Amino acid sequence: MYLPNLWINMSDYLNLREGKFPIKIDKFDIKFSDDLSLGILKNPLIINLSIDKLSSEIFICKGIIKSSFIESCQNCLKDVEVKLIVDTNLVIKDTDILLDKSNESDESHYQNLKYFQIKKLIEEEICLNYPSVIRCEEQDCIKFKETSNEKKIQPFQKIRDLIE
Repeated sequence: MYLPNLWINMSDYLNLREGKFPIKIDKFDIKFSDDLSLGILKNPLIINLSIDKLSSEIFICKGIIKSSFIESCQNCLKDVEVKLIVDTNLVIKDTDILLDKSNESDESHYQNLKYFQIKKLIEEEICLNYPSVIRCEEQDCIKFKETSNEKKIQPFQKIRDLIE
């Protein structure tokens, strides 16, 4: 099933248990949750995703998510553009499988397949690929010296020396 220029409202759900596959998603109108610590979305997301059915319980999502955020440099607080290109290739499984096989760990996206939210999948992929340190590339940016060369402080070293 091809859904050209699909705009999905955040409250909409897809039922992956029924329907024709593959489901192709070209566009997506998203407003990120306030609890995510992402910058300000500069441009609308460019999304090209395809969801295909492998079995009754396992689906695969392939495609690309492109985004551009404005974030503050962590050194000098100037605005920095953070461009993300996420090449997505992940397995989608039902949350029931997660509860049944809790001892197995893999890199799958778990959601209720009957009430599947594209927004959650996109947010998760962006958050997993968003850089943890944001720094600008300008020469006048504040530089901090590396702390890796400092000697490790051992507070009980004198006591150890007395015991020996």
